[in-house]
Parts: sequence; C-alpha cells; structure tokens
Amino acid sequence: MKINESLIESIKSIKSNEIVNASLDIGEVIMDSNLEDGILKDIPIIGTLINLNKGRLSIQDRIFSKKILSFLNQLKDIPEEKRIKAIQKIEDSKDERIKIGEKLIYLIDRTDDHVKAEIIGVMFSEYIKENIDYEDFKRACEIINKTYLGDLLWFLNSNVIKISIEESSDMISSGLFDLPFGLSIKNLKDELGENYYFIDGYEDVSANRVAEKMRELFKKNNIELY
Repeated sequence: MKINESLIESIKSIKSNEIVNASLDIGEVIMDSNLEDGILKDIPIIGTLINLNKGRLSIQDRIFSKKILSFLNQLKDIPEEKRIKAIQKIEDSKDERIKIGEKLIYLIDRTDDHVKAEIIGVMFSEYIKENIDYEDFKRACEIINKTYLGDLLWFLNSNVIKISIEESSDMISSGLFDLPFGLSIKNLKDELGENYYFIDGYEDVSANRVAEKMRELFKKNNIELY
C-alpha cells in the first residue's frame, strides 16, 4: 500500500483506544521501539513505513511517525462515518488536483515538529466537523507551517486583533497578520510652515481572517496548547 493511501486508511479506520494507547508516550515509543510488534504496527501508515523499511526506520522516519500520530490523535473522537464522508467529499471534488492523502502527507512532513502536526490535526478535525471549509483548512496549514512555533502559540492563546507593525516582525510574512488595505498620504506642514508628507495606515497590522478563525476554533473547543 502506498504511504498516502495508508494515511487515508488510518484516518478512516483508526479506533479511539488504539491511537490513545499508541500516543501515551509518542516520543518514547517512536524513538526507542523497534516497532515490529504491538499496536503501532496495526495503524496502517505506521505499518506501511515499517514494511517499506523492513523494520529499520531511520531517525527521520521515526520523527515523521511521531508527527503522524500527533495528527491522528486529534481525530480519535470523531465518528468513523464522518471521517469517511469528509475524505470522500475531497476525493470527489473536480477542483482538487492533489489527492487528500498526498496533500496531508506533504503538509505534515513540512511541519517543524509534532506540535505543529497536532495543530494541523485539530484543524483537519474542524474541517471534518464542517466548521471550516477545505480551502480555509489548507490556508490555515500554510500559516501554521510558515509561522515560528512560539509566535503561533502566542497568537492562538491571545485575543489580539491588531498590533503595531514593529511588533509584527515575521508574523506578516507567515500570514498571521495582514498589512492594511488602505493607505493615505497627507500633505502637512510642520511648525516652521514647511510641507511634509505623512503616510497614514501603516501603524498597525490586523489579524488575518483565517488565522483569526483558527484561534476562534481553538478557544471554542478549549483546546490545550503548549
């Protein structure tokens, strides 16, 4: 089975008690176990990785496995029929050129660590529950992957709507905040009567629409953040 197909199979079929048990100590299990036996191998995507590598997973494979489990752990309480329906909706879409399994593999693999993979898992669970659409899910994942983890966690825990452009730093390029749409240039006079130009509208930046929606969902569901 291909790895992207095995991820979809994992999302569809994973049972709550399986993923909870497997995730009790994800770091220790993934990094220290030979993974040849036990419940981890029964999770389709982990089993596929083990089979592809003949039981000898590299450090990179183990880190990736940890990310995958962190992602899957966020889906454990969603009924199986809802998971299947959400995936099928994407698969049947004529607008999507990339299969959902391949897209999720790409998004999860790009994350810095398992914490961001967990946040992506939260957002995918919100897509399954129809609290966001698939386009906004993908936009949220881009923001997650581009944002420094400390900044991301600060934002999700905050109530900030606007901050100064000096404070925003890299959070504009990552997508958490947007530059203002409207700028005005004023022709003013100083105390000596000399003309000067003042650019109005660049003092503050505002929270991005998708980023704000993401924060709203985290707060609404009382999701604990690191």
